[in-house]
Amino acid sequence: MDPVSTVKSLCTLAASIYVWIDQSRQKEATLVAIAGTVSRISCILAPFEKAEKLEPLLTDAFLGLGDALSRTKEHLVAYGKQRRRNSLNGAIGFFAPSQVTALLNQDEQDLTHQLTVILFALATVTFFRDRSLKSPECFAPRPGKSNDTLEFWKDYIGAKYAKVLYARTDRFLEALRLCFGNCLSESTRRRLSLRLDEFKVGGITFSNLERFVGDQSLEQAVAKFVALDSSSSTIQMRFDTKLPLLIWVDDKPENNIQEVAFAKSNGVNVLEFGSTALAKIWMEENEDDLKSYSARDTAEFLRQNDTPASIRFISDTARLEADPEGNVPSNAYLNISAGENIARFLRGHQYRAPLLIFCDSGIIHTRYVESYEATGSTCDAAVVRNYILALKERSENDWEWEGYNLCAEAAEDK
Repeated sequence: MDPVSTVKSLCTLAASIYVWIDQSRQKEATLVAIAGTVSRISCILAPFEKAEKLEPLLTDAFLGLGDALSRTKEHLVAYGKQRRRNSLNGAIGFFAPSQVTALLNQDEQDLTHQLTVILFALATVTFFRDRSLKSPECFAPRPGKSNDTLEFWKDYIGAKYAKVLYARTDRFLEALRLCFGNCLSESTRRRLSLRLDEFKVGGITFSNLERFVGDQSLEQAVAKFVALDSSSSTIQMRFDTKLPLLIWVDDKPENNIQEVAFAKSNGVNVLEFGSTALAKIWMEENEDDLKSYSARDTAEFLRQNDTPASIRFISDTARLEADPEGNVPSNAYLNISAGENIARFLRGHQYRAPLLIFCDSGIIHTRYVESYEATGSTCDAAVVRNYILALKERSENDWEWEGYNLCAEAAEDK
């Protein structure tokens, strides 16, 4: 995407966040703060919508903003649906509303920081175009928990990128290769980039790298990521009353009543989520401890059962963005990236469970499945039922459904 188109997309996203909050009947302090920050961001972006070109420094600063806005919008969707309590079936109580509020608090801080970065970038471009750039300290990240993360960024990404705290994906992957060498295979580096660029903005923000590292050192975080990558091949099929498990993500569950009933009649447990946001939060909250879901203590339930024979996913590919009260206005924004968002999340978090995108006319927008392992798309209910039957039979070798726009006849020929 060219820089000017990027700015237009950011303006649209910022406007949708502001409108969503404005339409909310209950405005918590965090939502009011987010609305104020987004409004200021919109005012800054607006003059650049008609620009013919942008300075590279500004482009990188704007791209870094894209991730923060996308994450905020996703958490707002989760906030609205959790509050309405009608967005998921079979997993009620998996997290408290306060957890989503905490995520929004962090989003507000991230947006405020990104606003500061943009203001510094604007000042640099405007007042120092003919001089040497301001020192990186002006753009230094907030005090972090991992000093080696900042050192890696400065040493391997470069001083210029330390200023805007954003690096294009190809540059970041090269930095990983130079820093970690053979410890990180090409496929592992790619999965890590999916993890860090969850919303496909085209690059990695320093804040996402910090979030990934957490309280560890960068070296420890990467080592843990590599260990997860290699451990997936040793997972054994287990027997549990909550297995096999089908996780279904669709904002219109009424469209899947027959298929869900078919799964349940065949002994497959089904969890339904009304949004990618809720499914992702559920997985993040429960991947290390699923006590609230299982009848017994089952540590790392999702990881231990991350095999096609035990857990599978189905998702739609696009959905209309509802307002805070769950209504879909006539001017609602069609999010055609919903299916790919869950694909990037699963593979970026190193889940190998199969994902089947099930939709109708939106099938033309699902070519992305060819870029992800164990992922396919179809508009044929027969393919979906065969996919479910394979889960019932605890099969690990049925890949007929994998690929773009599969129909039952084509699947049989594979």
